[in-house]
Amino acid sequence: MGSNENRKQPRKAIYILMLAVVGILLIFGVSLLLGRASAKKSSLEADASGVPVSGVSENFENEDVPNGTGSTVVKKQYQETADSMSSKNGTLRMTKPHIYLRVNHEQKLPLKLSAGVTISDITCSLSDTDVADVTDGVITGLQAGECTIVASYGSEFVQIPVTVRELAVENECTYVDGILIVNKSYGLPREYNPGMLPITAQAFAQLKADASVEGLNIYEGSGYRDYDFQVKCYESIVSAYGKEYADTYSARPGYSEHQTGYTIDCNTINDEFGETDEGKWLAENCHKYGFVIRYPQGKEDITGYAYESWHIRYVGIEHATAMYEQGLTLEEYLDVDSDYKE
Repeated sequence: MGSNENRKQPRKAIYILMLAVVGILLIFGVSLLLGRASAKKSSLEADASGVPVSGVSENFENEDVPNGTGSTVVKKQYQETADSMSSKNGTLRMTKPHIYLRVNHEQKLPLKLSAGVTISDITCSLSDTDVADVTDGVITGLQAGECTIVASYGSEFVQIPVTVRELAVENECTYVDGILIVNKSYGLPREYNPGMLPITAQAFAQLKADASVEGLNIYEGSGYRDYDFQVKCYESIVSAYGKEYADTYSARPGYSEHQTGYTIDCNTINDEFGETDEGKWLAENCHKYGFVIRYPQGKEDITGYAYESWHIRYVGIEHATAMYEQGLTLEEYLDVDSDYKE
């Protein structure tokens, strides 16, 4: 796409276009938006658990939003696994501390072997053969659940935790283990319209308050966007820069995470945000409040989008912590792809 500086220029112009769209919608649609906001407020107050208005349950863990800086102790639950990722003499080394896969999906065992040792030399046993199967170094998910693989070579061994999840579609929305997934492969219907969900707003309010205690100003730059709003945003970018460019920096209507009610763009939307004090704090701490940096740097080929240091998605503290500690995207964590079908 050319030099980094050349790429920034059209991207800044995109932000200006998006702001112009926002201004137009605010001028001509304020009365409509106020009426809809009132209706949404009534519906959402009836269900403060974070269940969308459509009635599709998110099945998030029952958890309290952190109350004050440092009040939530984030357990390093993967540290013990990380410390034992290599067998006694280093013959077997795990390349990742946990396997996440879906039912009927396959993955190669994450093992790096010493010279002269092949995968056929490795013996594997499973703590629950109903959950998964291992054959010739390939693990297959059989049913939702958790188990442990013990991979051994002589007296050396490593233990690999495995989580198998089920993908389900309800009311044209896709869930994996109760987590709503929206990316280039999985979209939302036009009528899906929950607004900003209370659980997202509450968690962000605490994040913002705790950041302010440290002298940082983190605020909502952009939050919920409905389908029709995204039409305007996306089409303006396509008109200015073409479809290929738009698909890298913006989501097509129905495929935007902003329509979920779980997503917030923080502060100013530009490439420099990640280098600010606020951006660095957000990257290091947002998981404590149940958020993840949705499109991390270096994972563009997995998420399908350019790095966005300002874009956070609520998934719950347990999931966010696991993703943060293991350096995983939502696609890797849920074992899904992100590619438009056409």
